[in-house]
Amino acid sequence: MSASLPEVTVYRTTTTRIRLAAALAALALTAGGLAGCSLIPNPVKDIVENGGGDSGNDNPLGSLPADWPSEVPVVDGTILVGLKTTDTAWGATILVADEAAAKQSTTLLESAGFTPLFEGSTSYENDRYTVVVQWGDTDDGYTIAYVVVQK
Repeated sequence: MSASLPEVTVYRTTTTRIRLAAALAALALTAGGLAGCSLIPNPVKDIVENGGGDSGNDNPLGSLPADWPSEVPVVDGTILVGLKTTDTAWGATILVADEAAAKQSTTLLESAGFTPLFEGSTSYENDRYTVVVQWGDTDDGYTIAYVVVQK
């Protein structure tokens, strides 16, 4: 006689999505900070600086993915990296001139109907997406990291 195991259903809670998005944002910022370190080789930086070779694209990573959610606005600036990490997650790193431009990232999200997950947070959500925005000062201006996760 064999005993069957009970069926287990796993639910993703909002807290789990927030933690995932925060971890991805922290990873993006850490990677962005290390990109400027000359002691650590950085193939992404080399691709961006050296262009796309014979492809005719001067910066193959310097645009948002074609299927970036249109509901998620981004600030005007130089897109350093835009990528789709999974079928339901996207990321982008954008260089802007100053902190005022970086702070505009949250204003744009709020204007598009996103609400902060809690007061003082740079994590936002609407009915379809959770967006984490973080920024930091660099030698060239401010770098903004966006992580977008579909619900």
